Amino acid sequence: MNSKINLLLNIKPAEAKLVKQLFVVQFFLGVATAFLFTSTLAMFLHAFEVREIPRVYILSAGLLLVANAFYARLEARLPAKRLLQTIILFSTFSILFTWAGVSFLAAEWLPLVLSAWNMVVYMLVGYAFWGMAAIIFNVRESKRLFSVVGAGDIPAKLMGYTAVSVLAPLLGVENLLWFSIAGFVLAYYFLKKLEHQAISGHGHSHSDDPHHSHHHAHGSAHGGGEKSFISRYFQNRLIFAITLFSLAAFTVYSLIDYTLLAEVKSRFTSSPDLATFIGVFFAVGRVLAMLIKLLFSSRVISRLGLTNSLLIAPVVLLAISAFMLIPGESEKTILYTFGVMVLLSEVLKSAVQEPAFFVLFQPLDPHSRLKGHLVSKGYTMPIALLVTGVFLAVYKNFSGGSIAITVVCQILAGLIILWIATVYLIKKEYVRSLVQALRKGYFTGSELFLNDEPVRNLLLEKLESGKAKEVILALGLLERSGYRNLEKRMLPLLQSPSGTIRKYVLSRAVDLRLSQAYPLLEQTLVLYPEDVHKPEFTRALYFLNPEIRPVPDTDRLALKTAALTGLSRRTEAEAQQVVLQQLHGMVQSPVTKEKMAALDVMAQAPGPAFLPLLTRLLQNAQPAVYKKALETAGKIKAVTLLQTVLDVAHARKAPYALQTALVFYGDEAFTANHLPPAQLPPDLKVPVIKAAGKVKGEHSTHFLVQLLELEQVEQDTIIEALWSKNAVLNTAEKDLVEAWFKTKLSQSRQKALYHQCLKRERALPLVAEALLSELKQDLKKMMESLALLHDRVQVNRIMELLAADSPEKVANAIEMLEQLVPKKYFLPLEALLDYRLDPSKQLVPLSEMRNLDVSALVQDILTQNSAGCSSWTRSVTCYGLLQMPSPELAELLAAEPLAAPDALYSETRRFVLSQLTPTAHVVN
Repeated sequence: MNSKINLLLNIKPAEAKLVKQLFVVQFFLGVATAFLFTSTLAMFLHAFEVREIPRVYILSAGLLLVANAFYARLEARLPAKRLLQTIILFSTFSILFTWAGVSFLAAEWLPLVLSAWNMVVYMLVGYAFWGMAAIIFNVRESKRLFSVVGAGDIPAKLMGYTAVSVLAPLLGVENLLWFSIAGFVLAYYFLKKLEHQAISGHGHSHSDDPHHSHHHAHGSAHGGGEKSFISRYFQNRLIFAITLFSLAAFTVYSLIDYTLLAEVKSRFTSSPDLATFIGVFFAVGRVLAMLIKLLFSSRVISRLGLTNSLLIAPVVLLAISAFMLIPGESEKTILYTFGVMVLLSEVLKSAVQEPAFFVLFQPLDPHSRLKGHLVSKGYTMPIALLVTGVFLAVYKNFSGGSIAITVVCQILAGLIILWIATVYLIKKEYVRSLVQALRKGYFTGSELFLNDEPVRNLLLEKLESGKAKEVILALGLLERSGYRNLEKRMLPLLQSPSGTIRKYVLSRAVDLRLSQAYPLLEQTLVLYPEDVHKPEFTRALYFLNPEIRPVPDTDRLALKTAALTGLSRRTEAEAQQVVLQQLHGMVQSPVTKEKMAALDVMAQAPGPAFLPLLTRLLQNAQPAVYKKALETAGKIKAVTLLQTVLDVAHARKAPYALQTALVFYGDEAFTANHLPPAQLPPDLKVPVIKAAGKVKGEHSTHFLVQLLELEQVEQDTIIEALWSKNAVLNTAEKDLVEAWFKTKLSQSRQKALYHQCLKRERALPLVAEALLSELKQDLKKMMESLALLHDRVQVNRIMELLAADSPEKVANAIEMLEQLVPKKYFLPLEALLDYRLDPSKQLVPLSEMRNLDVSALVQDILTQNSAGCSSWTRSVTCYGLLQMPSPELAELLAAEPLAAPDALYSETRRFVLSQLTPTAHVVN
């Protein structure tokens, strides 16, 4: 029974106990505030006229500002649980003193003060409770659970409002305060039993909070200690936007409440009658709110999105206000319509707006969440009350009568339009806050003024230090600055004791073609005859020598190769002829190392004269030779040999060498003329696709998109290739990727259903494990496709965080994903992500699972494979038949064609069939 309730309310099993405890605490807090609100309001309306309500608003504003300062001090010193306990005790004793004052003092001003004090108690309890809840849950948990936890307030107030209508005539309105005291005492009792490490720290203060410390360190790091108005008073732009939202909303609700109370006062006179009407009216509202909040609230927020759900209340209220402003409506119709609007405002505020409102702070660090709650409610509520109170008092003074409902609707229409505008501001800042929560840190260095004389002298001094890092950095900076005497200061370092320095100077001398380095090169070879970098010096010697030297006849093949490479980089025809003659001899040599050395020379000195020699080596029978020849053809971008390269790779079964060669070829190799997708041999598709994924350019992207349209088997590999090369797609190409995403989403859900079925039946554990592993891979591929369709940087960052172990990071990542992906894709994708993180969660109701059994899913995987399972999963499923022998499945397996699509499944199938024969049945 409990599992069904948890499933209905979207609660995970591990969260059930904590949610239940919070629900109970919220329930008794709701009972306490309901009795307090009803009794104090009834006493005020009985003792005062409606014209005094603005005084209550103004007094409430002053008391709230004082209470906020008191609460801010407590919040900075106490952990969340102890803070709420302190607020509950404070509220209990304040109500006890209130009862004593009403019972034993006949002061006329007491009901007015009590009405204002009711708002203070309600706000303080709300700050502390929801601040504690915000620390316990992350952003994704908050979206699911805040509406359920907050629903504890609804039956409590329903019970409180209903009881008032019965108890007020019997006990007296003032004695109802004892029920409020009892509610707070019970809330304190159940709160004491609640334990959670996030809220029960001992000796905690925000000065010890790393988030808090980081925040202030971060804040002071910008602007040299100067803070903007927003950062000084609101900490960040999101809290500022939410504060504007709250100010508009509280002003609208305050004006609606005043108009309701004015109408109630004109129709009821005695305290019990007033208490009865208020109790019944708000009880009806709470019944509606409870139904909506429990059954629809979290799902509405999930489906519409967090920020879009904030538009529900203002849009509904604006529509009703506009209806009441239509000319010709009777006074009675307007009055009843306004009553409906008041009821709906209570329902929407409690059921949709408040749960969504509190979730808005979740991307912030814990201290900023508490700060946001205080600023956006604690300081905007008194301002809204003060503005509304002053306006009503001034209006009353000038008009001499009560404000008409039609005038109220005109004012409300203007305020609600501003309210709606703040929602769009929140949406912008909420996304910005999520991005900041996901973004990696970075730093920038200071500029170095290379042309300044002191800086240049310092760099020249570094050349004499003998430290490789300092010398190389100094040479690089001097070269960047255009230092005129660079060669004079750099070339002597060819004889430096440091091999690292010698190698760096040699590379710069070759790149800059400094022929004056030649004498120093000869001296260096004599000075360091056994230098490990001798081949590099030999290559430079033959490249920079003013004359063409003969190639040494040496047994050291590396030196001969270096000499030929140096000569091949020269433009003289004589040098090219010498290299060609030497390469002919090396290619014809029976020694494999000679052929490999010839390929090294060709790779570093491409030229059309070497192509016949390369073609000959491509046809060589030795694997080491033809594989290196494939790579060399790519390195020199021999497009004329591309078809030969494909034929050799296909005939010699050399997919990895082909993949490397195509990466070297680059984007030009993937044009339709050179590499038509439709004519690609099946065994070469995967290496070609992977190579295209490692190449930048439009041709390789278009090649992959064409394959995606034509190919049905390797589509996952194509998507990964497009993602890895950061492909930029046009609209038609995105449509193809989106179609693949839809199919993969459906197949992944089916795999999750299969896994859920096998876990429920406790059957074929190896198959269940294979399905779950494949689901994880599918989710990765789907995220890669979303990166191709949406903001690539943000989706890639989301992928990094989804792979992290931190629940907080994963929750923020999924929340960011919701802002990027259309709802029709996000909701099923979110369900799969949740299932991947917690496979114990039910993906679909049990009623839908009853239509699926183990035999049916095994049959589907082995035959139709509608879930798109991999060869490994199909092979594991085939092997699983040994654990559940079935004549029907065995016949089905035997009836399949002998030519299986891959070797793994084919071999597994043969083995299973041999074991399932009547005479040799074996269960392993």
